[in-house]
Amino acid sequence: MVDDHVRGSERGEDPALGRRSLLGALAAAGLAGCPSDGENPATEPPDGGGGDAPATPSGTPATVPSGWPETRDPYYGALASTLGGEMGLPAGEFVYASDEAGAMAAFGVGAEPAETTEIEVGDGQPFDSAVRVEVTEETENVWDVTMVGTATDTAVESGDALLGVFYLRGPASSESDPTVQFVAKDEDNLSTNMVRSTPEVQPPTEWTRYYVPIQFDYDAEADTWRTELFLGHGPQTVDVGGVAVVDFGGAVAVEDLPRGPADEVVDGGTEGGTADGDWETAADERIAEHRTSDLTVEVADAAGEPVGDAEVAVAMREHEFGFGTAVSADFLTEESEDADTYREHVTDLFNLAVLGNHHKWRFWEANRELSDAATDWLEDEGLDIRGHVCLWSDVSAWSVPPDVVRAMGVEWEANGVTDPELDPEYVRERTLEHVPAIIDYYGDRITEWEVANEIVHKPGLIQAVNGLAPTDDATLDDVDPVEAPILAEWYAAARDAAPAGTPLGVNDYNTLSGPYESTRDDYERQIQFLADAEAGLDFAGLQCHFNRGSSLSPAEVKAGLDRYAETGVRLRITEFDMADESWAEADKAVFFRQFLKVAFSHPAVDDFLVWGIYSPNHWRDDAPFFAEGWAEKPALAEYRSLVFDEWWTDTEAETDGDGSVSTVGYHGEYEVTATVDGEDVTETVALSDGGATVELSPDE
Repeated sequence: MVDDHVRGSERGEDPALGRRSLLGALAAAGLAGCPSDGENPATEPPDGGGGDAPATPSGTPATVPSGWPETRDPYYGALASTLGGEMGLPAGEFVYASDEAGAMAAFGVGAEPAETTEIEVGDGQPFDSAVRVEVTEETENVWDVTMVGTATDTAVESGDALLGVFYLRGPASSESDPTVQFVAKDEDNLSTNMVRSTPEVQPPTEWTRYYVPIQFDYDAEADTWRTELFLGHGPQTVDVGGVAVVDFGGAVAVEDLPRGPADEVVDGGTEGGTADGDWETAADERIAEHRTSDLTVEVADAAGEPVGDAEVAVAMREHEFGFGTAVSADFLTEESEDADTYREHVTDLFNLAVLGNHHKWRFWEANRELSDAATDWLEDEGLDIRGHVCLWSDVSAWSVPPDVVRAMGVEWEANGVTDPELDPEYVRERTLEHVPAIIDYYGDRITEWEVANEIVHKPGLIQAVNGLAPTDDATLDDVDPVEAPILAEWYAAARDAAPAGTPLGVNDYNTLSGPYESTRDDYERQIQFLADAEAGLDFAGLQCHFNRGSSLSPAEVKAGLDRYAETGVRLRITEFDMADESWAEADKAVFFRQFLKVAFSHPAVDDFLVWGIYSPNHWRDDAPFFAEGWAEKPALAEYRSLVFDEWWTDTEAETDGDGSVSTVGYHGEYEVTATVDGEDVTETVALSDGGATVELSPDE
């Protein structure tokens, strides 16, 4: 699951930050004002400049679309032409200045562990002003080094849409992979971030333009709000240039603004979403290619002769693609009105489910009766069941039996483990016993299994097998957890125990979102290691626990899926939710629709599973579909619209003179009925890749 840390602007104690000149000649200055501890920060915003302002560029005014402000800066003129001309956006106002030098002068960098110098941009770039920020040491928080610009002359109102434009580059000399987080907020709402997409990026070694859409959901007076770039992601070097922020007010919807790297922008939009909706056109084309096929119906009479003009009804009954949810075994088996409603929604909305806890090791051994009851109910309702999960090392989540915790060398007072003693062989034996035991116990009732969960983040069982008590600061010098021999042994044991053809997978978090490139690298290595091992690997699960700050554009989602698809294994969206009280439900619904459509469109993805549906029963009290009292959230309407309308096939037609009729349908199970001589003839058919033909004829 995602790191549940508090972002910098939610802390409260004002650090002593040193000032650094952004551009010596431009005399730009500004104090970050990012608090570091507490609940209600009250820090002073930067002063927005510490010297003479740079001169406005002289010369002939640049050509800009109608309604855009005059600028004599060629870069700003070209930017206005791109946004207003090529992308067709309405006229906007430049927030900081009408030229790039003036905008750069509004920004400052504050913090002792940062050195800032003016740099040459180089040939072939449309902008002239740039700085290099070198973070020289580890920082406790990402906001400990921040580049911030206060909007001294522009007020914003709730609902206003703005667009940040930044050129970023990560020099090859950077000590670590450069990471930048974009933030927008005002001094009275320091715990918020009004950036609606592209919140965190890892710039490449070449200059790249990033579009950052912003929408305020509160009013902010001039000289109280700012945009920031959090740079404190450890020792790193980042180049920043070509800065602009454009205020569109209420003239454009934030979802219609470009977002992400500009090299993905095509005809005014990115494949991941934006100005003219091209991302959706591309997604719909992929869906048509990968999720639909031809269904041909051939109708004959009792003598075998083709029947023309026969009425044929094609009715979809189930998707081939897995649409699922995590379920609570306790709630699912409870006798109450709430539980009745819960069960009804589970069967109405999904064809796939996992038990949130009760297929995990300790839960299963401690209360197998409950695990079995929940499994029985799901099976009786016809839902496919994914086993989640054979092994997960998180002791605090009660997923490891106490005897194994003791042998891991971990004290666990909450469950009576007060005398831990590291015993690697015991941990090895117990894990290799449990994996085949639970898989064999359920047999083909469980459709597929996640064998190991969150190995990148929770390698405790692997550490214990290799003779190391898995404390928070423990590291393995001799064994890489994601390529550990015992990991391959677990999968070999699972493969031997599982019914033939049962898919086996892995699962982990921070795999799509956030500044976690090293996590993604490790997960990719783990996937490849297991895929290359004797037992093989069938799928990789991508947990997707989002908040507003970590939400992704459609282009970013597709890029992440493309990356893992290159490993050759199938992909699952395993734990999707959007828990964030500061994120408006209507905005969550927009993000949900985009994410689901991109996932469904990707040929390597087989399942999409939300991590619970009901907020009072959700691990973070904010489920995607239902609030307390079963009040429906906007994301549920988007889900129903896509899954049971846009991607659902119900049609009627008549056969031609050869007794045949064809249609295009979404992959799944169908009930096909033809009327022959007043008699209805019905067959069930599965439609998948390659299409299907069904022959209908009454009995002689």
